[in-house]
Amino acid sequence: GRDPVTLPFTTTTGLGLPLAEVSAADLASGALTSPLFGLIGPGGTLPRHYTATAGGELRRRNRALQAFFDMLARRFTGKWVLAGAKHRPTRNPIPAERALDAAIGMATPGLVERSAVPAATLRYHAGHLAARTRSAERLRAMLAEEAGSEVEIVEFAGGWLRLPQSEQSRIGLAHSQLGVDAAMGAQVWDSQARFIIRLGPVSAETFNRLLPGQPLFERLCGLTRLFVGPEQDFVLNPCLAADAVPAARAGEGGARLGLTAWMGTSTPRRGPAADALLRPTPL
Repeated sequence: GRDPVTLPFTTTTGLGLPLAEVSAADLASGALTSPLFGLIGPGGTLPRHYTATAGGELRRRNRALQAFFDMLARRFTGKWVLAGAKHRPTRNPIPAERALDAAIGMATPGLVERSAVPAATLRYHAGHLAARTRSAERLRAMLAEEAGSEVEIVEFAGGWLRLPQSEQSRIGLAHSQLGVDAAMGAQVWDSQARFIIRLGPVSAETFNRLLPGQPLFERLCGLTRLFVGPEQDFVLNPCLAADAVPAARAGEGGARLGLTAWMGTSTPRRGPAADALLRPTPL
């Protein structure tokens, strides 16, 4: 839409009680007639006899005086409209969106568009994303609302950290002192290296939406990454309800190995299938 300051606002030349904020509108030129604000009219700031004089000139088919008053008040009327929209975010959401983007660290131009999470979702969760204390409960509440299912954050799940060759133990070279800095193998276990986001039990439809490549999966991973930062590793663990576990079969619409395939048993499954550990897309 146009900037309200540039709109050709006009005022009425009557003193009757205004029935609306806008009494007339011209769609072709964009002109709006408002009886509530201006120099003349029922809400005008000038003495009433100016309105009467302008009305008399208009009855003689001379709009010069009214046009002169409108020219003087047009910019102030536009500013008045902007002031009203400032306190109505539904009319002009841009300032509120900018404030929310700045609060969550996404105010840099183009940064929101590059995220896997839609801008509206980021702003909706701005209360959690802008908090200084990044707790597991905040993350759980945010992901539970986004996923529409139960969420549990399993902390200190641990993970293997790959050691670069320069940090690996070599006899007679580096990191070879027993009990000091020697380590067997090319990786070490760190109990703080990873946490698990457990979702569910969920239905088969929701489980498929939580698989890699799906919008919901990317959205949850994006929110989590933005919340915990790039250093912390995590995995998603969607749990399929016991009565929704499909029988493995080949062919079209069959199971996907490592994702939706479970070997059948002679006895009914007692608990949900919680085998899938899905890593987020690398940064």
